[in-house]
Amino acid sequence: MLIMASLGVLFYLLATGLVLRRFFSAQTFTPKPALSMAWLAMACHLATLGMAIMQAQSAQNMSVLNVASMIALLINLLLTSICQRQNSWILLPFAYVFSLVLLFSSMFMPSAYLTNLNSRPGLVLHIALALLSYAMMSIASLFALLQLYLNYQLKQRRKLNLQNVPPLLSIEKQLVRLLQTGGVLLTLSISSGFIFLDNMLAPGNLDKAGLSVIAWCLYATLLWGHYRRGWRGQRLVVMTLTGNVLLALAYFGSRLLQQLY
Repeated sequence: MLIMASLGVLFYLLATGLVLRRFFSAQTFTPKPALSMAWLAMACHLATLGMAIMQAQSAQNMSVLNVASMIALLINLLLTSICQRQNSWILLPFAYVFSLVLLFSSMFMPSAYLTNLNSRPGLVLHIALALLSYAMMSIASLFALLQLYLNYQLKQRRKLNLQNVPPLLSIEKQLVRLLQTGGVLLTLSISSGFIFLDNMLAPGNLDKAGLSVIAWCLYATLLWGHYRRGWRGQRLVVMTLTGNVLLALAYFGSRLLQQLY
């Protein structure tokens, strides 16, 4: 596992450096080397994660670090897949650096939270939908932060030193599409939780369910306001980031406290 994690860190570093050349160099950018390094990094990341989770035959290690690493991998897979079509290359270095930090941490900060998923397909489906929805909303938050930054630069009338940055309108359209997809996944995730989990509203899970439902209501209001009231710009960004924070608290807050104490 140590070798795979080290290779993953190395390939993520190389991919990050190659992508950054696109924005700070006037030379013609060739995406193939950067994408090759990125896919190698994700393959090593997946192998490391698999070994970390499958530590015992009868249980899976779903620690906070492993769950965060799974979400980071999903973000990388989705973002790398759409980067060429949506010109979102500028976001890849942030996602890759976050992943290599998690991989590096896994080498020196092992943690365990064993749970048995072998005979609970409903729980597996719920977890998969939850991870996908959070990954999608996290990517939406990255687009929201990019929109906020570019809008600030325009208001300050500053000239960007970055090359090949997508236009603001394109970023906002992609942000809304991500919110739509993430909203559907979040709806399915919450619904599957009520269907397949017997203790969804138990005291120990009430904070997760409550925060997830609040985040869903926020995203639903945001999409309604965008299409019915024409909400755009800063309101779109702030509500997207607020929803992502609520989901982070729902997914990691109580689990992190349990592992710490």
